[in-house]
Amino acid sequence: MRRFLAVTIAGAVLAALVGPRGPFGRFWAPAPEFPRVDGALRAGFVAENMLENLAFGAGLAVLLLGRRWFVARTATAGGATTAWLATVWLLASWMPHAALHQHIGMRPAALLPVEWIFHGGAIAAIGALLWALSGRRTAPDETTAEPSARR
Repeated sequence: MRRFLAVTIAGAVLAALVGPRGPFGRFWAPAPEFPRVDGALRAGFVAENMLENLAFGAGLAVLLLGRRWFVARTATAGGATTAWLATVWLLASWMPHAALHQHIGMRPAALLPVEWIFHGGAIAAIGALLWALSGRRTAPDETTAEPSARR
């Protein structure tokens, strides 16, 4: 768990550094027409951005450390890989999605592919995750065994 938290925090810091407003995020800097906000709105957007950065870090942690967890909870190796990668996508994709929104601005023709890739990708990942976790395991684990069988 310590390694998972360390990778999550390191990934969140990385996301903040390479994000659109970070010191290394110039390649997808906010569009000139992207609205500037102050006060409570700014605080709300900063907090939401921090959450996205943490999700990005958690996605990296799942990518680097989480496959065995899925292998232990799915019926097949293919299901484990599907669930693992779907979870990585669902966590890690929010930071680049938000960054692209800021970079592209309000140009609908440029936003449409971003929306299809990220929202469509999230919908597909949820379906894949549910499919992967719906298979039956061959041996019951401790959480599903009857109380007398756990002794």
